[in-house]
Amino acid sequence: MKTIIKYTFLFLLTLSGFSASAQDSHTTNTDRKWYLPDHVTLQFAGNIGMLSAGPGYSYLNDKVNTDFLYGFVPGFESNTSIHILTAKNYYSPFRVVLNEDFHWEALKIGTGVSYSIGQQFFTSLPKRYPDNYYWWASSLRFTPFIGTAISAKVGNDATIIKRLQFYTELGTTDLDLVSKFDNKELPVFDIINLSIGTKLVF
Repeated sequence: MKTIIKYTFLFLLTLSGFSASAQDSHTTNTDRKWYLPDHVTLQFAGNIGMLSAGPGYSYLNDKVNTDFLYGFVPGFESNTSIHILTAKNYYSPFRVVLNEDFHWEALKIGTGVSYSIGQQFFTSLPKRYPDNYYWWASSLRFTPFIGTAISAKVGNDATIIKRLQFYTELGTTDLDLVSKFDNKELPVFDIINLSIGTKLVF
């Protein structure tokens, strides 16, 4: 499991590094330093926190995006809040230009890798459990999703924010998919999560 985690995050770091050297998007201000984000995302729900936010990068003509998000779930009655770090990637194969101001990303396909922080989560199986008692790490989740997005021009080359995007996604987790595979009677809607979000494009 430690090996999987290590190589997953190495892959994500490599991907984000590649974005710095291959930015050619219409949203990118080439005068900015390569390490400055192309956008900032705010998301509600989506298996990565009740609310999550963070910077992101777009590249390959805006067809690929990488977001680094911090998510938070309040403790409510349990008084135990959850903090989640997520690296989220998606591919948008085509963009429909509705007019000069509005663009529609008809299809987004992606996945995230999230890490939950807290004593209630484990990455390596605690010694109190026998070997192979759990095959998964409770702190680590893969979160595949599909979605759609529409953006509007709100600025120009002289403004910081150039476009405002709204999106929605249908997602699940690796553990939910396995549960569905093991239990065919499990309703599909029990493993699906709907999220909405907005993106400020620089």
